[in-house]
Amino acid sequence: MANLRCVAPWMLCGITVILLSSACESIPELGSTGMSITHQAKKQKANPAESYRTRFQTEKDPKALDWILKNRLYSGMSRGSVEKEIGEEGEFQESSKWLKATGGTFRTSDKAYKWGPDQSGRSVYLIFRENILVNFDPEDFELGK
Repeated sequence: MANLRCVAPWMLCGITVILLSSACESIPELGSTGMSITHQAKKQKANPAESYRTRFQTEKDPKALDWILKNRLYSGMSRGSVEKEIGEEGEFQESSKWLKATGGTFRTSDKAYKWGPDQSGRSVYLIFRENILVNFDPEDFELGK
């Protein structure tokens, strides 16, 4: 029994050393800024949606807006989500009867919002029913059309 008491603390120290050395892979390696190397790499690899959003906001680039419309929006999104994806609030259109008459299954109570104009002078009108995007088809915004 006396031998067991002498061996137990050494075994405990040995197990602790093994556990600590095996956990080193999970400790993030820090770069010069104090951020982990993987976090820095992710930060440098910009989100494409954010890149296009910034291009539309700063340059009013029509291709950037087309990319957002094609890849980030879908029917059923809330108006707040659409505005977040585009990067700016839409402008409510008081008189949108002309727009609702151009086709689609719109209701008189639906609300139209405008984004733009972009560099080419084009504005995009989206229709919302109870603040939900309706009758939106991303295929209408094929790049290169």
